[in-house]
Amino acid sequence: MACHLIIDLNIEQMRNTSELIARIIKLLNDDFSVYIERESSKILAIPDSELIYNLMDLDDDTYEAMYTQVMDHPDDYYKVEHLNSREMYNVMMDFALDQERHESVRLVKALRTNRPSDSFNKELQKLGATSISSWHTYYNDRLFRILRSRLCQQHIHLLSGKCN
Repeated sequence: MACHLIIDLNIEQMRNTSELIARIIKLLNDDFSVYIERESSKILAIPDSELIYNLMDLDDDTYEAMYTQVMDHPDDYYKVEHLNSREMYNVMMDFALDQERHESVRLVKALRTNRPSDSFNKELQKLGATSISSWHTYYNDRLFRILRSRLCQQHIHLLSGKCN
């Protein structure tokens, strides 16, 4: 049986909810599954990649016990999910529509292909570094707002950041 490392984020060390959500996004981007314990808002991150396992020191049985706790009591935890394909498409389309007319037309056209995500990224590459940077900023902001909304819908309030 493979060992599982769980990173237990110490939310008391975070300054605010924004910083905490930014850390969750980084963990998701780094190929971790992220769980939030519903009662305590404790955040656990489990690597999804064998490569990460190989880089970690897994001698401590505490990690295996924490993993078992999450798997044995799934209703006690909220799993933070990546955007699904429809959500991602909508974020890309919203970004495309916000761009200058020439760039917008190219990006919207790319999104209307059989492989919208691949075509969108290829078109972004053609548009250059400024467009790529704008996309990353836009995407991170939208992802942040989407995750915050999901947490609010689940009545999970991290630190002092209550839902509006």
